[in-house]
Amino acid sequence: MSTKTRIQIKSIISSPTPLLPRPLPSSTPKRHGSRVSGTMFKLFARLGLVIYLLWVGGFFWERVMLPQLGDGGRESTLGSEKANVLGEGGGGGGGGIISNKPEAYVTFLSSITDSWYLLSTRLLLYQLRHHPRTSDPARPLIVLTTPQIPAVVEDQLENEGAEIKRVELLVDGFPVPEGMGENHHWKDQYTKLHIFNLTTYSRLLYLDNDILLLQSLAPLWETNLPTMKNGGVAGVGERNKLSMVENDKRTRPEEGEVKNYLNAGFMMITPDEERFNELRKVRGYKPFYMEQALLNHYFDWGGAHPWEELNPLSVSHFPQKEDLTRGYYSLHAKMWKDDIDKEVVDHWEEIIKDMELFWNSR
Repeated sequence: MSTKTRIQIKSIISSPTPLLPRPLPSSTPKRHGSRVSGTMFKLFARLGLVIYLLWVGGFFWERVMLPQLGDGGRESTLGSEKANVLGEGGGGGGGGIISNKPEAYVTFLSSITDSWYLLSTRLLLYQLRHHPRTSDPARPLIVLTTPQIPAVVEDQLENEGAEIKRVELLVDGFPVPEGMGENHHWKDQYTKLHIFNLTTYSRLLYLDNDILLLQSLAPLWETNLPTMKNGGVAGVGERNKLSMVENDKRTRPEEGEVKNYLNAGFMMITPDEERFNELRKVRGYKPFYMEQALLNHYFDWGGAHPWEELNPLSVSHFPQKEDLTRGYYSLHAKMWKDDIDKEVVDHWEEIIKDMELFWNSR
């Protein structure tokens, strides 16, 4: 991209500061330390007692007054519950895992020192929850936050539709690249591994907060997805492992290149506490790409837990203008600083404007 083009872009959005969350009204109820008045407490207590008595009565009626049904006559309730079926392996055959746990999207906000990441988190949230072309109302967006995120920012994200889960920084003695300073934007990335411990969910689609949606991701949940037997992770490869260079400037893959290096910015996972604990102990990899290097070491195609491939159109990790019309679901790049085609950056800016119009109209 030419210098002239980049200057034109920066003149439109020179800083995310005007687009950061607005101060919360003083009357806004806070999540931290809210109180219920004595009158309301008594009302809820009485209501709870009534519900409890009705429940006990119903239980007594079912157990004592109704005839016992044999196993053959018991009606299955699975049809009325949300059951997620994960086929075992890529073939989608029988014998899958059935779970009534919910599904969700999840992203990670470790710091707002670089305010572009807060803007990106708000934009991803807007697209998943509110934008008519890209939203998926059936699944929430969980934002993992760290102690560095101010409560006012968490409250704002929650008000805009996110579910906030604050987690502690993972400092398990993970290896880090040489020369990484305290303020480097990668320094807390191992904390992202907490997503594998969100076991109240059957499946999660993890998205880096700089993912830009082009269409709803809802159809991706209907495809063959990973099982714990196969490792519990699916994604889209970035490049061949042998072509990866320890450099912050990523390079586009060659035509026909086998992309066996997982980009950890877009992953479908099946959370599992045992897997989470295993990942915390993984060592023996080159740490330049931090948690992504760890995951590629553990979920290597030649190892015991090979990662699976999602639809390659799920995400373009090297977006270009042609991707806007190729059927991609999403684009993955730091639009504010990466060398991206102007048409792609223009589209990103239009979605930002849509978001601000949406919130300013409320």
